[in-house]
Amino acid sequence: MTSNRCQKLACSAGLVAVVFSLAFGVGSAAWFNYGNPQNTCATCHEEASHVQSWQNSFHRDQHCRNCHGSSLTLNLHALGQHANRLAQHFRRSVAEEPVHLSEAHALALQAACRKCHPRSYADWQSSRHAVNYTNIFLDPKHNQSEQLAADCLRCHGMFYDGHIEDLVSPISTTGPWTLNDPAKASQPVIPCLACHQVHGSAAGFHAAQLYVRNEQTSFAAEALPITPITRNGQPVKISSDPRQRLCTQCHAPNALRQLGSQDDRTPIGVHEGLSCLDCHSSHSNSAKASCATCHPADSHCGLDVEKMDTTFLASESKHNIHFVACGDCHSGQDRASLLKLGGGRVTGGASAKFAPALPTMIGKP
Repeated sequence: MTSNRCQKLACSAGLVAVVFSLAFGVGSAAWFNYGNPQNTCATCHEEASHVQSWQNSFHRDQHCRNCHGSSLTLNLHALGQHANRLAQHFRRSVAEEPVHLSEAHALALQAACRKCHPRSYADWQSSRHAVNYTNIFLDPKHNQSEQLAADCLRCHGMFYDGHIEDLVSPISTTGPWTLNDPAKASQPVIPCLACHQVHGSAAGFHAAQLYVRNEQTSFAAEALPITPITRNGQPVKISSDPRQRLCTQCHAPNALRQLGSQDDRTPIGVHEGLSCLDCHSSHSNSAKASCATCHPADSHCGLDVEKMDTTFLASESKHNIHFVACGDCHSGQDRASLLKLGGGRVTGGASAKFAPALPTMIGKP
């Protein structure tokens, strides 16, 4: 056999191998990309718990690629992740490696959220939760009164990959403050995954889930503790709504759990026991339609509740809508007087459950 013939055979064999490898690789990627997740992702034991949580989630009808991206990709990070899973598979790892989301992951998934939930995304963009790193960490008023600390990242920037010292300089109350990475300036500090998780934890759980930075994982609202709140040493009635527990993890009182301290807005007075979501829309946080949801056009006092002197009407009002009580407006009047003023209507309707407590509501809470 001549050398030329040997070279031709070798080249042919090599070409066949290359074509076979490409066909096998592209075919496998295409199968994973378009096939039923039950027959692709779910077949790897390393992904078992993640697939199970996806099956129990609100996204169980969505294909994996809709959130995790296509298998047919040239993205180096994605290819690296695929290679790592293959290596883990051939190492025959028994324990599943936990999935820790970087900030880049969270922002990429937020883009996927926007495609399927445009209305919710638009509502979020109009809310105060759509703040960015500049809004939060370069705020002179806050930074001069309270020094930035690691705990800031618990609620603002929980997916940030570094420490507070890596984010802002200087860590002091004098300033001026700058972001060490200017690219962070417009990035959101409370992305979708701060309060939601793509995969659920168990069937029937609500979509609200809190991402806990220290644990690098999300917890279902039902699994969060109810924060006890006290007023003058007495316990305040707290809503049993699991979503309220999520809100109070960040809108929290001081270490003594005192009503209205720090960023606590637990309702008292006529609104005691209500959930945040009874008045605030979940994504926009708007409370514009909240009064009409429970109240008639006129209150039991014969007044339009939306025009009463509260922070619902004007933010500068001294009557905070979270803490307002009948006695704030009817100071010094006993229950009989209030009943007469309302034509006896205070004994019925939405505020009936508060009627027995009216005598104790005199004065500012």
